[in-house]
Amino acid sequence: MSEKQTTYKNVAGFRCLRNIKRQTNDLYLVHCGIQQCPPDYTYNHKIPNEHHLHFILSGAGVLEIGGKRHILKTDDIFLIPKGHPILYHADHQNPWEYMWITFDGEMAEAYLSYTGLSAETPAIHSQIPNQLYLPMIRKILDTNQLTFANEIKRVGYLYEILSTLIEMQNSLRTSRKNQYDYSIDTYVDYALQYIKLNYDHIRVQDIADYIGINRSYLTSIFKKQLHVSPQEYLMRYRLNIAVHRLTATSQSIQEIATSIGYDNPLTFSKIFKQEYGMSPRHFREEKKKNEKTESI
Repeated sequence: MSEKQTTYKNVAGFRCLRNIKRQTNDLYLVHCGIQQCPPDYTYNHKIPNEHHLHFILSGAGVLEIGGKRHILKTDDIFLIPKGHPILYHADHQNPWEYMWITFDGEMAEAYLSYTGLSAETPAIHSQIPNQLYLPMIRKILDTNQLTFANEIKRVGYLYEILSTLIEMQNSLRTSRKNQYDYSIDTYVDYALQYIKLNYDHIRVQDIADYIGINRSYLTSIFKKQLHVSPQEYLMRYRLNIAVHRLTATSQSIQEIATSIGYDNPLTFSKIFKQEYGMSPRHFREEKKKNEKTESI
């Protein structure tokens, strides 16, 4: 079967780009459009072969899926899931205008799972006005000429739409339930790697900001996994570096303090003494004495 021809249509109340050429297997765009529906306009998707995501710009309508009826309005978002028969129609008095993107790919369902949309939850309320997605949709429709550059651009715009949707919807989920996308182990691993590469100039808030969680959650998962707070871990990591440099180099105490993130050598000496029971200078001297004793 030959591939369907990409077509672009722009008439009053309807603008659409169809049968977009696939550029990647991970995620690819199939259709995209904007439609001002007439009163009672009805669409019956028997068994769709891709995922159809709709952003309601204005008006109202009804979505029916799995024996359930959803009354939808401005700034709602609804999904026609792949492989699920569905019916929707515009309101008689206040018919909706919506935008849609039709897409598929090996990563499509995984990305959708982070939006909160599924066959079980086919409709959500957007956390930002759907009008803010309109420029992204228009970018796709504006790249309707058949060029290789446009094909790549459209994939990028699709990722932009989905990433924005995921970010906005997850901001609500996170603030309400303190839930995050990844496992505790993943966040801790990322935090430890970040500390390893940046220990000489970061604060605990920098760690939380880097991995995208709040500080209190970072503290909670550190205590659960490592039995210390992020502040304690960072301090001990720095001091371990200092111990190595005190015994293996001739750097001054001030140089060592600065190199591990303490601008004031007195602050460094105080923290070091609290941890090891002696000042950095005394620690170095004791190590040298022990080495001489062992060599005799």
